[in-house]
Amino acid sequence: MEKQLILVPSVTYAMKAKSILDKYKIKSYIERTPKNHQLSSCGYCVFVPDNVDTATDILLRNRIRIIGRVERD
Repeated sequence: MEKQLILVPSVTYAMKAKSILDKYKIKSYIERTPKNHQLSSCGYCVFVPDNVDTATDILLRNRIRIIGRVERD
């Protein structure tokens, strides 16, 4: 099963994203970005095991800049 990762521009955005998702009771984890995607990101991303579409919408509504989403094994 592939993991959906949300790419953000900085580790600060990753920490803010996790904090916002915690308030909405959505599990999330800050992880290292896969090496093949680090050029477009700071090196950290947010992994959301469930409801990644909902999490993305919440983050955008809360002005968290999202660079993109990638899948990883």
